[in-house]
Amino acid sequence: MSKKNQQSEIKRLLSACAYSAQGFKACYTSEAAFRLELSLGVVFLPLGYWLGESSIEKVLLITPIFIVLIVEMLNSAVEAVVDRI
Repeated sequence: MSKKNQQSEIKRLLSACAYSAQGFKACYTSEAAFRLELSLGVVFLPLGYWLGESSIEKVLLITPIFIVLIVEMLNSAVEAVVDRI
């Protein structure tokens, strides 16, 4: 891969991260349910890490928290599209 191609890939990755951060911020500011789930996640993430005895138990306790946040963001996106139509 050429140096110019690597720079364009890095620039594209940084742009994607910026767009993701904007979407996260928009979801946080506009969705009360997302704010509630995020605040509960802040409490339950350390709790899941502390309660899990093995690595598998920790993953099984922590993963659903992220799944709930992802599904809420997808729900917000679908609602925004339906509202536009």
